[in-house]
Formats: sequence, C-alpha cells, structure tokens
Amino acid sequence: MAIIKSAWELALEKTENLQADPKKIKKEQLVKEGRQLAATFLMDIDATKEGTVKQYASYAGEEKDSVKEGMVITFLSNLSLPRSAAYKESFSKVLELGEILGDGNEELKEMLGQLEGFFSQYLENQEDLIERMKQQFAPHLQQKQAQLQQQYGPNFTLRPEQDPEFMKLLEKQLGQLDEQYTNILNQVKDQIKQILGVA
Repeated sequence: MAIIKSAWELALEKTENLQADPKKIKKEQLVKEGRQLAATFLMDIDATKEGTVKQYASYAGEEKDSVKEGMVITFLSNLSLPRSAAYKESFSKVLELGEILGDGNEELKEMLGQLEGFFSQYLENQEDLIERMKQQFAPHLQQKQAQLQQQYGPNFTLRPEQDPEFMKLLEKQLGQLDEQYTNILNQVKDQIKQILGVA
C-alpha cells in the first residue's frame, strides 16, 4: 500500500531545493531603501535636497546603483498627468529629485524643464475640450431644458454636468486626450530611464 504524503510534507520537499540568494535579497533591500529615500524627499516637508544628496552619496558602487534604481522608480511614478493646476506645488520637488538623480546631466535637465510646459499644455487642452464640448452640446441641452421646464416649471435649469449624455461624451473625449498625453509621457519616461542608465 502506497504511503499518502501530507500537503505539508510535499511543500517541504519542494522548498528543500530552494535557496535564498543573499545577493538578490540585498539588492531588493537597497532598491527599497532608494524608494524610501526618494519618497521621504518628496513627501517630508523637512527633507532637503542637500540631506538627500548626502544620504544618496553615502552609498557606493553596486549598492549605489541599486539605491538609484529604487529612487528612479519612485521618481517616475510621480511623473503623472496632473489633475489640476495645483500640481505645480509638488512638481518642483519632483524636478529637484530628477536633478539629484541626473547629477548635472544637461539632457535630463532640459527634458524635465519641458515637462512642466507639457503638463500645463495638457491642462489647457483639457479645459479647451470641456468648453468646446459644452458649446457643441448647448443646443441639445437647451432643447432638453425646455422639455424639463414644461415638467418642473420655468425656473428649472439644466447644467451640462447634470446631463448623463453630455458626461458620457465628455468622459470619452477626455479619455482619448489622456491616452494621447500618457503615451507621450511614457516615451519620455523611457528616455529618462536610458539617460539615468536604469533598465
């Protein structure tokens, strides 16, 4: 009669051959430290550029490369399309982080400088699109409003934001705009990775 092994025994057999790779673990830890260093710089009001540069400089060789990789991951994840003009407040800190990572690289400096204009243009295009959509939809909305005034009285006003049909069309158009800008931003991020020498 065959011996039936428990799931526990089977799991133990499978894991016996697995060895923890200390180099890999160390690298992952350093990448994590880099991410935390960058996040602290971006989020902590008291974190200074000088302090972050000093901490980053305390690493050397392969360790510094791993920390840099983590910092770049955090940096790139903070390069996203803005939701409002208030992005400029936090964006200056993101740019500073890019300068730390670029260590005087002129190509990167120029690229980051252009990003602020790119983000402002995106917000302007978004506003223009909303206004154009409202103008195009106005006759249709007035017609709907007239029908609803018969039902609810002459004081009833219908704003475009209250109309599901308008909002659906607007959402679709804004989605296409987002997609175009996101594609360009992703290309820029890929170029930044190349400049910074991070895969």
